Amino acid sequence: MTSVKPPVALKVRDLGNFARLTLALTDSPPIIWLFKYKGKRYLATFSVYLSWKGDIPLFTYVVLKGKPGPFLAYKSDGAREEYKFTNNIENPRYIYAPIIVLRETYDFLKAPVEGKFPEPSKPIKMEVDSLNSLLRLLYLISVREGSLFPLWLFKSNGKRILGVCVPFEHYYEASALPVFFYVKLGRRPPAPFIRYMTSSLKGENIDFSHNTSDTKYFYAKIIEVERMPLFPD
Repeated sequence: MTSVKPPVALKVRDLGNFARLTLALTDSPPIIWLFKYKGKRYLATFSVYLSWKGDIPLFTYVVLKGKPGPFLAYKSDGAREEYKFTNNIENPRYIYAPIIVLRETYDFLKAPVEGKFPEPSKPIKMEVDSLNSLLRLLYLISVREGSLFPLWLFKSNGKRILGVCVPFEHYYEASALPVFFYVKLGRRPPAPFIRYMTSSLKGENIDFSHNTSDTKYFYAKIIEVERMPLFPD
């Protein structure tokens, strides 16, 4: 088999964060891979970040407890978000992603879960003054790109960081100028989503929420990871 360079790994905190990443606020669920390695089951998905010269493949995964079904179902229109494994996709209240089971585990999948992958090129980091600035940016980028960038939650040098990596394409001879915009938080967010809106009476309104069904708001999803290799220390 041809040697394949392993992707950059992001280990999410738990299945709830993984389900939110893959299924919340999207109409196009990704493929989810299921494989076994050293007695553990892993769920994983791929995404790509445009960087200085070329793309950085991200391998986002979670370690499973127990055996999953053929589909992962998710919804966030109630008092709490809900996610579960199921063997059908008949309930329209949920959004679903298929789980593709690999018969064997290939080397380029083993390496990232062991933390063995090339050190990615770091983006420029820019600290913004508040969550309001971060949500303004995310709203603009999401409208322009037609997709929602996740807000990554992690710790760096003992500080809790919430941020998003945004590539600005075609920067001189580079493929893109990648910038990691972030804020420092004093405590863990009390809910998995941030909702944002503006009005002529009150200006900006921003708060945390478990529910994403109110269409007056723009929503950002928070994904907690154990480590963020893209963040420049």
